[in-house]
Amino acid sequence: MAPDTPAVPSAAPALLRLRHARCLFHPLREAAARCPHCGGTFCRECVTDEDDKLACPPCLRRMTRPPAPKPSRARQLRQVLAGSIALACLLTLFFSLLQWRVNRPELHLNFGGAAESRLPGPTHE
Repeated sequence: MAPDTPAVPSAAPALLRLRHARCLFHPLREAAARCPHCGGTFCRECVTDEDDKLACPPCLRRMTRPPAPKPSRARQLRQVLAGSIALACLLTLFFSLLQWRVNRPELHLNFGGAAESRLPGPTHE
């Protein structure tokens, strides 16, 4: 290790980056702090000290919002059952339309009479 390099990285580059940074909500103001949660830079007015930790307003709202309730087993079962029924209905519709199409070949083999208006020629039967 070179003698002129510090053994412990200093915080000076981080301070220099923060000195030239601007607040995300107020672009004309210098940033005073960096949010440890999202990494955004904010001015003194925007940053909040909550439980001795700095946090920006969006992260503070996210931290105070209660977690979404986990769906119950009965609700999960109803969702799976409803999805299975919907899939069965779609498959039934698809295969019934396919069966209808296969049983009526005259509908998709009719070329508008173009085959009947051909010139009579020798047949190779």
